[in-house]
Amino acid sequence: MDLEGVGALSAAAVALIGIPASVLIGRWQLRATLRTAEATSEAGLAQAASAYRAALDAVRAEANAAHLQWRRSIQREAYASFLLAANRVRDLGERFAMENTEALSAESIRSGKSSLEDTLAALKEAQTIIELEGPDSVAAPAAGMARAAEIMGYHLRKQAVYERAWGKLSRISDAELPDVSSTAARLMEALSGLRSIRSSNPSLPDAADTPATRAAVQSCREAGSALPPDALDHEEFEALLEGWRSRPPTYAESYFDAVHQFSEEEPRFVHAAKIELHASRP
Repeated sequence: MDLEGVGALSAAAVALIGIPASVLIGRWQLRATLRTAEATSEAGLAQAASAYRAALDAVRAEANAAHLQWRRSIQREAYASFLLAANRVRDLGERFAMENTEALSAESIRSGKSSLEDTLAALKEAQTIIELEGPDSVAAPAAGMARAAEIMGYHLRKQAVYERAWGKLSRISDAELPDVSSTAARLMEALSGLRSIRSSNPSLPDAADTPATRAAVQSCREAGSALPPDALDHEEFEALLEGWRSRPPTYAESYFDAVHQFSEEEPRFVHAAKIELHASRP
């Protein structure tokens, strides 16, 4: 083979060797590019995940703050409504009892009873919200106040009937017709006799049933039956009888206990409510 042939053969060999080298270098470059792309992709995904978590945390924090603010508003409104209703029960009841000493119309009596009942319902509703929202440090004194207010409302409603009955009987006794006034005076005397039995026996329970009390009650009923038909209704007469047999509703021990409990629980409730509202600020 001459020199020209040897040169051509050498050139072909070099070319054949260069092809695999080029392919190999290309593969290395491709792998490097893929690794770089993969690293860039992972970094991008990590950055996106971090941004997503940050955004999600911000949304959650904002939602929690909004929920806490909403819950605090509910609590504040319930606390204020409860406190107003609890005190209004007593105020309305006392005013209603005092007004019934006068000659009220049937409409005025219904209106007074309705106002007191509506306030008691509002008190119960506010207490229910407090029990649901808590905390126990607020709900416990609220429950005590509600019980006391309900007992006071009960006795004050009965006191109103008693005052109305006694006012009617007093006006009848001042009537110009002698027969009517004497009948009223007879009932007053019988009621006084019923009271004297308890006064002479202070150890007797309020609902004590003795021969003497039964006889005195019978005398009261006989005197009451002689009154004009529209003088006293059944509820009013029974209120008079109960009030003179034992004591008027607002002189009962249970009423005084309720007043005492209310005065003790109210400052506890206010103190606990203030702590809760300030502590729950976002």
